[in-house]
Amino acid sequence: MEELLCNIEFEKNEDGYLARLRSDMGGLREYTGLTMEDVINEVILELQEEFS
Repeated sequence: MEELLCNIEFEKNEDGYLARLRSDMGGLREYTGLTMEDVINEVILELQEEFS
């Protein structure tokens, strides 16, 4: 049986990058950064804390 754990959207705009992370436990959160790597690292850290 599959279960959706979270939804992640990434956008690029004139100021850098934006990630929207949505999960049942944490709700909707947004992360911004100048590089895609910075934003992905923030999302990874958040998910590790939430699901560990």
